[in-house]
Formats: sequence, C-alpha cells, structure tokens
Amino acid sequence: MKQEFDLAASLAGGVEDRNGAWTFIQGFAAHWAGATLGRDDGWTEADLDTAELRLGLRLPTALREAYALFGRRRDLTSNHDVLLGPAELYVDDAKEALVFRHENQGAASWGVLLSSLQDDDPDWLNDHR
Repeated sequence: MKQEFDLAASLAGGVEDRNGAWTFIQGFAAHWAGATLGRDDGWTEADLDTAELRLGLRLPTALREAYALFGRRRDLTSNHDVLLGPAELYVDDAKEALVFRHENQGAASWGVLLSSLQDDDPDWLNDHR
C-alpha cells in the first residue's frame, strides 16, 4: 500500500532543521508536484563553484544544498517569484547582501547579508522596493 504524503506532519518535521527541510521538499515534490527529485533537478558543484569564484565569496551551506538538490526545478522555485541561477547571483549595490531571488514584478528581492555568509543556515533579508 502506498503511503500518502502527510503535508502537516511533513511540514512540522521540515522546520526543525535543514535535513528536515530537504526531506519535506523531496516528499512535496513527489506528491504535490508529481515528480521526485532527481540528479538533474539541482545545479552541479561546478556551477556553484564557478558562481563563488565570480562573486569572490562562499555560498552559505543551506543555499548551496538547496541549489544542488532542487535549484533547477522551476515548478518548485519560480512559480511566482524567481530563484536566480548561480550565474545570476549578485551582491547588491549597497554591498550588504548576496541576492538570490526576485519578486516577479521587481518590487522585492531576497538575499543573505554578507556578514552572515559564514553561517551554515543564515537568516535571509527581504528588500521591498
């Protein structure tokens, strides 16, 4: 018998730590998005290394893991707002944050403060324009 995906229970476990979040996303993708995560759904280590070299900084572990696990899955990352690809990541004009996401009409962007990049799972910053 196929076990159903329990959204509430999975989400509760998904907020405990990064591993829980990745497990939640895998279950959600399989059940709700209709396709399990595969090797081609994430960016390669080479893509992420190239982005880090271009930017001159190291991506936080959680951001790197997310890009590697499901960063190419537009159905999971960009239905409304857009997750930037590794080649599109940039440091904002104020030199305060690494920007990784844009609102679909350009009204907001999301990033990680440069002062928090050393944290494995840093808080993100939402900048409404």
